[in-house]
Amino acid sequence: MNQLNCIIIDDEEGAHRVLEYFISQLKQLQLNGSFYTAVEAMEYVYNNQVDVMFLDINMPGLTGMEMLETMSNKPFVILTTAYKEYALESYKYDVVDYLVKPFDFKTFLSAIDKVINRLGTSKKILEQNNPNAQQPVTKADHLILKVDNEIVKLDFNTIYYTQSYGNYVKFFTAEKMFMSQITTQEVENKLDPELFVRIHKSYLVALKEISKIAGGELSLKNGTILPIGKFYKKNLIERMKS
Repeated sequence: MNQLNCIIIDDEEGAHRVLEYFISQLKQLQLNGSFYTAVEAMEYVYNNQVDVMFLDINMPGLTGMEMLETMSNKPFVILTTAYKEYALESYKYDVVDYLVKPFDFKTFLSAIDKVINRLGTSKKILEQNNPNAQQPVTKADHLILKVDNEIVKLDFNTIYYTQSYGNYVKFFTAEKMFMSQITTQEVENKLDPELFVRIHKSYLVALKEISKIAGGELSLKNGTILPIGKFYKKNLIERMKS
């Protein structure tokens, strides 16, 4: 995933400082503009690519809601406001999230996670609404994971294997090990089945990294030895032959 181009629209200096700091903590986000009025921001949006817009509601001149009313092709919108009463109204503009000030980094991260989830499902929604439309099919080639307080992109070709670890999954790569709160079943559903195979209830392995199978064990090219579940062994051998 390329960096998401973000802008901030808020008439308060303090709000800008908080959002600028939060955005700077995520490698997947790039702050491209900070505006103190909706009119200034609209001119920028019409002439530049904007993926995510952090928008205040109560601003002098044009309010955040009025700005949304005028836009037919909006980026992902995360509303940031000190007022709770506009929450219900805001969702008729298909906003991604509604953050009430003051909000913390965890709340901010949750909103960004919703943006990333929408990016992943937008193609499916398009196909459901336009069943006869011929859309180019682009296969996913990476995972987006929450690791500690960061969002991490893992390319499929960097993953050696994964291991269940309680309510988490460990991702072993050439660079390092990453651990994310997700299930192995969820990971298996997201990975390309042509590239990965389940060898055990706790392990998924990249086919290209397999060196040999001996008895109830599998060796990877980097020397790692993993167990093979009896239920999965036959399928694994068939996959190795193909």
